[in-house]
Amino acid sequence: MEDYEPRGPGIVGLFINLLTLIVVVATIGAGAAFGAIFLNPYLVELANPYLPVKLAPPPTLPPTLGPPTATNTPEIYLPPTWTATPTITETVTPTPTETPVPTNTPTPTVTPAVSNTPSGAAVVPQPDSPKFTTNFANTKACQWMGVAGQVFDTKTNGAVTGLAVRIGGQLSSIPFDLTSLTGSAPAYGPGGYEFVLSDHPIASTKTLWIQILDTAGVPLSDRVYFDTSDKCSENLVLFNWDQRR
Repeated sequence: MEDYEPRGPGIVGLFINLLTLIVVVATIGAGAAFGAIFLNPYLVELANPYLPVKLAPPPTLPPTLGPPTATNTPEIYLPPTWTATPTITETVTPTPTETPVPTNTPTPTVTPAVSNTPSGAAVVPQPDSPKFTTNFANTKACQWMGVAGQVFDTKTNGAVTGLAVRIGGQLSSIPFDLTSLTGSAPAYGPGGYEFVLSDHPIASTKTLWIQILDTAGVPLSDRVYFDTSDKCSENLVLFNWDQRR
């Protein structure tokens, strides 16, 4: 047998090995280039200055801030004793004024005066009318106040009946408009009439008036204003009349 002698790689083998080395080196170089471009894309402009678009430079990051620097704050000292001073607003209090106490004015006990004496009327009050007296026609004593009287014919001196007697005005702010007939209250005599004004005496000054009328309502006398008294002994105002024609 012949001895076998190993042969070398030959020219073809060397070429293949060289080509493989070139590929490996190119691969490593390409990877390095891609890595560098990935880390810094602006290296592309160095490799190819004819790029149609220029890349903007990467932003510059601000420096890392360190811990804050301590700043001395000046100390504030308060006074040893501090008291708030309130603002005082003066309030003016009006000085109270005394209210005068009303005093009772005594009512005079004189005979009430007639305010307007009829002139030319057919019926006129008698000279002593009106006058205050005690109610003699009933027993109610002080639980009554009113007006009563008679009408006399001066020609015959007899009492006249069937005439209307009217009282109007007001007493203690209460309005009055009452009518009676002569002859309806014989307790005061023939042709007597009566008006009950209150259940107790009340003083007034010419707030009431009285008038004589005929059966048709035509006035035969003027309206005569009269007073009233608050005394039990003067709870009747006696009003007698004279018919002159």
